[in-house]
Amino acid sequence: MKEYAYSTLDIAWIIDGMTLGCRREYQVMEMIWKNEKAYLAPKYQKSYRCFVLEIQYWMHYLYEKNLLDQEFTAIQQEIAALNGTLQAEDYQRDFLGLDLFFKQARIRILYGYRKDYVKIKLRTLLKEYGYKRRSQNLVLHIQECMEVYGLEATLRGGVPCNVAEVGLDAMLTFRVVEDM
Repeated sequence: MKEYAYSTLDIAWIIDGMTLGCRREYQVMEMIWKNEKAYLAPKYQKSYRCFVLEIQYWMHYLYEKNLLDQEFTAIQQEIAALNGTLQAEDYQRDFLGLDLFFKQARIRILYGYRKDYVKIKLRTLLKEYGYKRRSQNLVLHIQECMEVYGLEATLRGGVPCNVAEVGLDAMLTFRVVEDM
């Protein structure tokens, strides 16, 4: 389960994308901490304060990310002058990873208060996370993520579907399975 745990960066990115007010952000953090402990790293399961402080750290980082990325070249030059190295991909990469979509879907559905579902075309989902085709391994990973995060996919009209069998232009509706 460790590889599927919510990182505080994941939560910060998801909450930031929900465009909530300050009070509502803290309510969502509290609900995640209380209700999603199975998905949190052990150090966050014990300390709400640590959990919130880490999320706030990452939210501030995300807010200033573009500015920090612009300063990265100057930082690299200063480190090189000190005979050090700094790998750009460790600091400037975007938050890719298909798992993040499923984490985001679960949190938005359970704590977003807007809708009890997330809709996306399969083609769009794959494209957003850098995939060009639907391989068997990718489908297995998607199905595993859906199982871990308690999500089910349906087509229009609530018809259950298998991601391996639907067309790429199918509009998928993800919902949290109630009896998890």
